[in-house]
Amino acid sequence: MRKNTGFTLIELLVVVAVIGVLSGILLAIINPRGFRAKARDGQRVADLKKIQTGLELYFADNRLYPPSGWVRITGSDAVSALLSPAYINIVPIDPVQSGSSNDACSNPTEYRYNYKTDGVGTKYILTAITEVETSNNGFECNVLNNWGALGCGGSYATSDVCYGVENP
Repeated sequence: MRKNTGFTLIELLVVVAVIGVLSGILLAIINPRGFRAKARDGQRVADLKKIQTGLELYFADNRLYPPSGWVRITGSDAVSALLSPAYINIVPIDPVQSGSSNDACSNPTEYRYNYKTDGVGTKYILTAITEVETSNNGFECNVLNNWGALGCGGSYATSDVCYGVENP
């Protein structure tokens, strides 16, 4: 008589089911959407540094920053036109670029870059709306030196997700 060595169909199905449940739990713990959001926030930080470098090069040549009220950086706005291609090859835009808010004070779910000067071009703030609240740690808009004069004032809708840089 032959002795069967191997797994039965039921045993294989049970193993596949257990692996499926464990991988589902693992995906829930890992949170790939959160990783993607953090990656986009990292891109936003790098983009603002690139724009900031362009603004400083512009300042070195003109002794002022491009004067502007609140503007949304779109790559085709007036500030982008002054920076590209002379100071930045291509002005970066937000990886999601949703909405049309021109200021950094409202609509925390509209991802964009905003820029504003004091009107005469001696100081500026440059902001991004992040997807993850902790992405702006240490660079919250309301801790910028220029925020009092140029920012949104007291309470504003994007305070938890507003990342900002300013002139040195």
